[in-house]
Order: sequence, then structure tokens, then C-alpha cells
Amino acid sequence: MTSHEDKLKRLLDGDIDESEIAADPILASLAERIFGLNIEPIAPSKPSHGPQLPDVEVITAVTTPDSMIEVVPGAAPIAPMPMPSLPAIPEQVIAKSGGGLLKAFGIISLLTAVANIFGAFGFLNGGDGTRINWAGIHEINNEMGWSEPFPVLGIPDYVALACSIIVIILAFRRK
Repeated sequence: MTSHEDKLKRLLDGDIDESEIAADPILASLAERIFGLNIEPIAPSKPSHGPQLPDVEVITAVTTPDSMIEVVPGAAPIAPMPMPSLPAIPEQVIAKSGGGLLKAFGIISLLTAVANIFGAFGFLNGGDGTRINWAGIHEINNEMGWSEPFPVLGIPDYVALACSIIVIILAFRRK
């Protein structure tokens, strides 16, 4: 530990004397801020080098275990004020959101995905494809927007089924 850290620890523990605090301006400033003690730095001088000053009464600082409370001599202690009455906190009524729209969307999307797998929308196409290709739905007017019949499933079909099931699960778990 350095000497500054040691001095600070001793100051906080209360194991340092006033002369050592007065000799170090940093410790004097800390003592004033932390404990409210005003310790002026001592400037040693010979009486022949300076003007003659009158004798000053030195008052030793009284420290207690509860040094954070400032004691003003001659002041009467103030009685604690009673706490004002506060209004009661209103209970929050949590409106239960049934998630009706989300449930309906999930069920309709699941039914649409299953119906598409079995070719329910094949009447919209005049060609060979009977299933809508979800990845190419914007090209529904040509062969790129359609997929082969039932036994063959593509990634967009799996994604449509999985996403609709996830939406249904989330809608029914919501409170």
C-alpha cells in the first residue's frame, strides 16, 4: 500500500492524529468533506519571522462513532416530524387480452397451409401445378408460382406450417 492509501485508511478508521492531517492538505480536505472537521494546515515558522499574533484558543474536535451527525453547540435537538398520510395506491386492473386476433390468424394460416398441401387452391391454375409455391407467390400467374402435387413438399410448405403453429402456440400462451 502506498503512503497516501495508508493515510486515507487510517483517516477513515480514525487512527490518525490531527497534526498529521494538518500537515497533509489532501487529508485535511478529505477530513473536512467526510467528517466536517476544519483543520488548517500548520505552517511552522519562527516567531521572529512573522508578525506577532495573539494567542488563539485551540478546540479539539470531538469525534463520536456517529461522526456523520453534525453537533452544533447550544442548539436544541429537533423532534422528528410525523409522516404525512399518503393516499392508498390504487390497484391496477390488468385487462386480459385474449389475443383473439392472433388466435384467429394462427388458425386461419394453419388451415390455409394444410389446404395448400393437399391442392385446394389448384383451381386457380390452369396448368399442371396444384399447390401454391409460397416462395414464388408473387408469380402466381405463371409456372414459377406453382409446385408439384401432394407427395412432394418443399421448404416453403414446412416453413408455412411451422410458423402458423408457432403463432397458435404464442396466441394461446399469452395472458
